[in-house]
Amino acid sequence: MSNHHKVIIAGSGLAALAAAARLNELGVKDIAIYAGGLGGTPYIAAINFVLPENPYGDTPELYAKDMLVAGYNIGNKELVNEMAANTLKGYELLCRWGVTFAHNEDGSIKLRHVSGHTYPRSLCQTTNLIGVEIEKVMLKKLEEAGIEFHRKTQVVDLLKNSEGKIEGFTVIEKGGEPYNVYAPVVVASWGGVGNLLGTSTYPDDVKGNTLGMAKNAGAELVDLEFIEFEPMVMMSPAGAVGEPCPTAMLGEGGYLLNSEGERFLLEVRPQGEAGAPKSLINHEIWKQVAKGKGNPHGGIWVDLRHVDVKILKAYPWFYDRLMNNGCDPNKELLEVGPMPHSFSGGIRVDRNYESNVKGLYAIGEACGGIHGACRCAGNAASQATLSGLLCAEGIMRTGELDRAISERPVAYKQNDSVRAKYLDELQKIAGHALGVYRNGKDLEEALNSTQKILDAPEVSGDDLTSQTALAINLILKAALNRKESRGTHNRTDYPASDPAYEKEFVF
Repeated sequence: MSNHHKVIIAGSGLAALAAAARLNELGVKDIAIYAGGLGGTPYIAAINFVLPENPYGDTPELYAKDMLVAGYNIGNKELVNEMAANTLKGYELLCRWGVTFAHNEDGSIKLRHVSGHTYPRSLCQTTNLIGVEIEKVMLKKLEEAGIEFHRKTQVVDLLKNSEGKIEGFTVIEKGGEPYNVYAPVVVASWGGVGNLLGTSTYPDDVKGNTLGMAKNAGAELVDLEFIEFEPMVMMSPAGAVGEPCPTAMLGEGGYLLNSEGERFLLEVRPQGEAGAPKSLINHEIWKQVAKGKGNPHGGIWVDLRHVDVKILKAYPWFYDRLMNNGCDPNKELLEVGPMPHSFSGGIRVDRNYESNVKGLYAIGEACGGIHGACRCAGNAASQATLSGLLCAEGIMRTGELDRAISERPVAYKQNDSVRAKYLDELQKIAGHALGVYRNGKDLEEALNSTQKILDAPEVSGDDLTSQTALAINLILKAALNRKESRGTHNRTDYPASDPAYEKEFVF
């Protein structure tokens, strides 16, 4: 196989699949995808689209408003509005590539009401996760269309020429040596940063060091402080720990309870739990824990005992995991709490999803500036689909698909002893300072610690360690700079939200 292509994509999650599908439709044939896994795609439970047959009077404009409100008005309004305006195109793209969605008995498409949305607009499957459906059908069809998939590879560095343009990346196959792959168009679709913090809902192939990789290539980064914490992640029993309890369960009639059996969210949201923003749920959980009304693991409880078992079984990935671990949600309360889950920050992009570095595009969780401080539930999948689609169309407007590329020696540096010495320490530093509740003292200490690691001469001899340290260092700077609580970024020393901070910080 050639190591020269028209377009190369780092990552093979939904955003990458959508970009490759749309590029193929637009006539680009030489596309290659490099990744060690499927990112979060197999775990996608919901995907939001505003369809013409929506019975609630929903509109793309209202969808955009919900996104901006959930993000505390920090999201890039141009990108948000364009995403919402193209929601039908995203749905149609997935349908063209074989994805199907659940329907009601009357033949209408099934819509769920998930966190942060005014109306039900979340599409799903009821026999399996919709992400599994996407993976199953799209991978096969894309391969049949001639898209190259290089599995068991990890993108470890970006290649930049003397003119400041990106022209490829370095990859490592499992158990092999690094090698360079070249293209005039490089699409970052490598996911977020959750694994930088230790225990999270992230799959193992999403490393987070990619932020450092992008920064080293000269890319501007935005909204790095906004690591999102999923509010309702199982905290027991042991076999179910880390499994998100879908916020759609609140739309199905579930309650949130404290240790005294109170539906505490009703104090701030009298209309009920359904559709409550994740940022509000996280904050109110913290308040209950601070009052001594939390569960033994630092969270609260979800009550689904009164929800029809047929409804619970329509979320089989969740229901089956609980039942297989001796926990019956129809008979007992569920211990849940916040856990690192997603990332709203990333590479700053324009409406073509191109960064400030020519030739480097970013989609899905690799790009920042859309969700603002917090995203609506189900929007990771929607943004992945739509950013992939819009990026593909942007590449056709701006990409230099025939630009000549010069080969070069591999420059990636590896040192196992440096990794063994620093990577666990970096993860502990980040996990302690960058939790759902933060304070200036911890952030300052963590920033100083990561800077010392970055300055250690031996660290420059291992690119993974230096990229990881740089990524954490940048997130810490952003978190320290954001001196107020916003979304799931909660500063205990600056607890009040201030409209003056409704802006993005670029690094």
